[in-house]
Amino acid sequence: MTLHGKLINISITFGDKIILEQANADIPMGSVIGIVGGNGEGKSSLLSIVANETYPSSGHVEWFGKPPFVSYFKQEDEQFKKRDFADDEWTYFSKWSVPQDRKYEYLSGGEKMKRRLSSVFTEKSQLLLLDEPTNHLDQESLSFLKQQIRTYPGTIILVSHDRYFLDEVASWIWEVENKKLTVYAGNYTAYRQKKEESRLTQQRLYDAQQSKIQQVEKQISELRNWSSKAHADSTKHEFNKEYYRVKAKKMDVQIRSKKKRLELELSKNSIEKPGDEKEIAFSIEGSKKKGKRVIEAKKVSKSFDDQPLFQNASFTIQSQERIGILGSNGSGKSTFFRMLLGEESTQGELWKSEAMNIGYLRQTVFDLPEEKTPYEFFGPTDYETRGLIQTLMINLGFSKEHWSRPICTMSMGERVKLKLMEFMLEQKDVLLLDEPTNHLDLPSREQLEKTLSTFPGTILLVTHDRYFLEKLTNKLLIFENKTIRKVEMGYNEWMHKDDESIIEKELLSLETERQAVLGKLSYLQKNHPNYSDLDQQFLSLTKQINELKKK
Repeated sequence: MTLHGKLINISITFGDKIILEQANADIPMGSVIGIVGGNGEGKSSLLSIVANETYPSSGHVEWFGKPPFVSYFKQEDEQFKKRDFADDEWTYFSKWSVPQDRKYEYLSGGEKMKRRLSSVFTEKSQLLLLDEPTNHLDQESLSFLKQQIRTYPGTIILVSHDRYFLDEVASWIWEVENKKLTVYAGNYTAYRQKKEESRLTQQRLYDAQQSKIQQVEKQISELRNWSSKAHADSTKHEFNKEYYRVKAKKMDVQIRSKKKRLELELSKNSIEKPGDEKEIAFSIEGSKKKGKRVIEAKKVSKSFDDQPLFQNASFTIQSQERIGILGSNGSGKSTFFRMLLGEESTQGELWKSEAMNIGYLRQTVFDLPEEKTPYEFFGPTDYETRGLIQTLMINLGFSKEHWSRPICTMSMGERVKLKLMEFMLEQKDVLLLDEPTNHLDLPSREQLEKTLSTFPGTILLVTHDRYFLEKLTNKLLIFENKTIRKVEMGYNEWMHKDDESIIEKELLSLETERQAVLGKLSYLQKNHPNYSDLDQQFLSLTKQINELKKK
């Protein structure tokens, strides 16, 4: 195995908090390395160190031969819009279906991602670093990204929470968890299998050691009881005192000997109890208002630079409806959200209920005061409120140390959670969710789905996660053919409507079924009796989808 380089004893700290400790890993040449782990575990910080943009608290990256030319794609890049582009970059943009006639600030979230991705792939670096490259991408763009990664001539290190994506592209997995970096060969499924096998092995060894400890402690307890009785008998029996004293001393020696042997064994081979998977808890109550209409559009239109996004759209959204918003990158989904908030002008009539209390989760989560700490942002005025906020932070996976850390030092996933905390505290009754699972780790995604399923208010959801969409919505707003139409059916039912081509209908059906299987797999451990059957079903569906795409 030829190596580009390796991580040697890398440690990362923020203030007094240790994020990563003594991390070591090889960087094989030509490999695709996926970095996985919870929000705030140091994944993006590790990429930044490999890119030589920041320095570790200790340790270093060692390169073999000349250091490689590195390209670094960040989760969000506000400076990108200021760049000038070479002619060959503009040519590459067209391959990614990126509009060339619109300024960067007028592009949708998905179009911005594609323009930034196309630019970084054009550089054809020896080492390409990608931080959450799948965020905001529609299915067509995601497929093209996978193709680009598979055919890339250099080495790629990427951070992603998308299991299916990692399954298709990764050859190695670096897991960052509990301040440690562990290396696994293979894709995401192989990593989860090996991790579960390791956890079960450790659990068996831990249980065996605990059983032995209990057995020895029971013997010591019995010897103590006998010793105490022998000491007591030595004072009761006048003629046999010496016999009982000798007997008590022998038992005391046995007790000390057994304790010493146990302590020596534990000092040499103490087996830690395997940690449980992290659990995240959200709770968004809503104000539970029961009014009928919350939004009504009458002949609504929107254009940029005389290019129409949509025209003459008319529809009504009722209270407590769960609306999934579908459309390709650049069709106007995020723009429609900004129109609802009054941040964009509107042609036509867009009516909103005055009682509507909107919570808006933006794609980029740049609307938080980055210089403030959570304490300063939430501004608790009394002991009870402060206790509630700190409890929420702990339930969302934050440590006490986060309470006094500036938001700018937090990961994008942690910022999403802070935004959700804001919704919890303000009891929003309408949620505009623009790609809510972006930046969230897998446990957080699963818990968010559970929470939103019990939210009593109105939800408008933009997501490219088809499984998430199917589970949470029962009606759709379709952005296509330069207009918006409301469909009184859920995603699964809409996919099987009669006016689709046979192949497209079948492909969409298989994609949905695969996402449903993938969702079920996310909740099961490897040793679950249903896991093997679901895994085989997942592989079979993937094969059918790939065969259909070739037609």
